[in-house]
Amino acid sequence: MKKKYTDAQSYFQDWAQIKKKEVQNMEESMRGNPLYQKEVNPMDDDETWSKRFHFILHKGLPEKEWKAYQKGIRQDRLQIWAMFMNENPDYDYHYFLNLLKFKLEWMIFYWENFGHLARAEQDISRMRIATRLLDIIMDENSDAPIPYVNMKNKHRFCVYHKSQGMYEIDSEYEVRFCKAYCLFFRFLEYHLLGWWD
Repeated sequence: MKKKYTDAQSYFQDWAQIKKKEVQNMEESMRGNPLYQKEVNPMDDDETWSKRFHFILHKGLPEKEWKAYQKGIRQDRLQIWAMFMNENPDYDYHYFLNLLKFKLEWMIFYWENFGHLARAEQDISRMRIATRLLDIIMDENSDAPIPYVNMKNKHRFCVYHKSQGMYEIDSEYEVRFCKAYCLFFRFLEYHLLGWWD
């Protein structure tokens, strides 16, 4: 990537698109291999099953090439995270929320391209919901038009220790923020421990 990046988010988004395309190309190439097409029961032929499993796991690359590819990803990851940490100081909760969102985006990238579980799509969808809730929370001082907010159940979404922002108490903007905040942490409570690969 020859483009000069000024922020980690843009760098990561472009880098992730490039890696996604690389993985798609590897998977396309892998599908033509007889080992990929072979259905093997581990009870009947454990050695072939293990070979096929690692072939798919490594996207059809020989082990040495796969290790080199993964090493390159780790080096890029360190560079992008170093840039991100440099951009995000330690004095404000907004940067903490930004850290959570950035980490979720990395997990989505990993699960989409290198995940192994059959339920990966379901978990990726939940991670995307979590990042969308974080977007709403971090956009707390925006005065841009917002979609409909149900005001009837606002009493169920209480946020403690929040300093008064630019929103009027009980405005639709404030209620939307409180709902997103409460739902995000409730969402993590329900789903976070299931996010392992």
